[in-house]
Amino acid sequence: MLLGGCNFKSPSSTVPSDKPSTNDQNAPDFSSTVEYRTLRAGVKLSTIGLGVSSMHESSAAQIERMIAYASEQGINHIDTVMSNFGPAQAMGRALKGRRDKMMTMMHIGAIYPRQVCTRTRDLKEVQQGFEQQLQGFDTDYSDIGLIHYVDQADDFERVISGGTLNYAQKLKQNGTIRYLGFSSHSVDISRRFLETGLIDIFMFSLNPAYDFVPVDGKLKLSEERRLLYQEAEKRGAGITVMKVYGGGRLLNNSSSPFGRAMSVPQCIQYALDRPAVVSCLPGVRNMDDLTSVLTYYKSSPAERDYAFIAGTPHQDMKGVCIYCNHCQPCPYGIDIAAVNKYLDLAQAGDELAKDHYFKLRRTARDCTYCGQCVPRCPFQVDILERMRTANTFFGR
Repeated sequence: MLLGGCNFKSPSSTVPSDKPSTNDQNAPDFSSTVEYRTLRAGVKLSTIGLGVSSMHESSAAQIERMIAYASEQGINHIDTVMSNFGPAQAMGRALKGRRDKMMTMMHIGAIYPRQVCTRTRDLKEVQQGFEQQLQGFDTDYSDIGLIHYVDQADDFERVISGGTLNYAQKLKQNGTIRYLGFSSHSVDISRRFLETGLIDIFMFSLNPAYDFVPVDGKLKLSEERRLLYQEAEKRGAGITVMKVYGGGRLLNNSSSPFGRAMSVPQCIQYALDRPAVVSCLPGVRNMDDLTSVLTYYKSSPAERDYAFIAGTPHQDMKGVCIYCNHCQPCPYGIDIAAVNKYLDLAQAGDELAKDHYFKLRRTARDCTYCGQCVPRCPFQVDILERMRTANTFFGR
């Protein structure tokens, strides 16, 4: 066996799409090759959905075109949580004429004070935040409601005891959401949610850098993660995958923990091969990102093959920033993920990264080292040390 624990595939059904018409004759056409998998109660999700956390980097017109194009190709779901709520109206306009073709995944417990995403367990804020999302996207329901970002045991208890889970159940009962789930990076918390028997789908960080651990000189699939995927499959709870590229690190030779870059098709195929996985949600900033993701559907089996990772050295991703923005909000307005991204790119030799860094409204020099960001990081990054490193590297 080349990859320990990897000789299994998701039994979820995969079917080709019907080909819709496209309005852009210059754009690639993937519509005949898009695949779907079946979630509980028979709804079908395209195996690739839209992750929009960085979509604010595009203009409103570009955002509308991206969503329209994705829908025309057969992509039928979008995760709406984003670091900046600015694109919401443009997304709402794009969804307006195709609401029955593009399913939304909205987050319960995500709020946007001053347009910046943060997490709350205060029940009044939870309710206001969800209503803000419905209003912002100009809709009165979300197909999927995910309890937002639960990684710690005490936070899970707050979700249960503070009313967030009950509120989510009521949203499902009255039809404001159709399917109930959560988002997490934690195996333990995911298992706890599954044990409630209430979960239809959940968003989980999944890629080979997170899944594999060295055992006796070989890479083996983490037993606790293997059992989580199987438990989800047994319970009929689908998994939709975030961090499919490991924050982009898997796509770069210098940052890949395997010492060699994986391709977009390899990363997506790896995730889709796990039990219970129904879709991947790679982040898209622009049309180039979107068409790059969709090339998966026309890639060959050889282009999707990721077996090479079996023979490579492995580095732990713990302590590595993947730019997920869970550390936000910074009380001083620093975009911590952007500081980390430009530091990594500059250290890797990207000549434009320094210019991008100094165009940030706030940089590491504005950090007071208050530490409010540190406990929010799901990957245990030493954020304060990273801020010091950025100050030293960039020089001002």
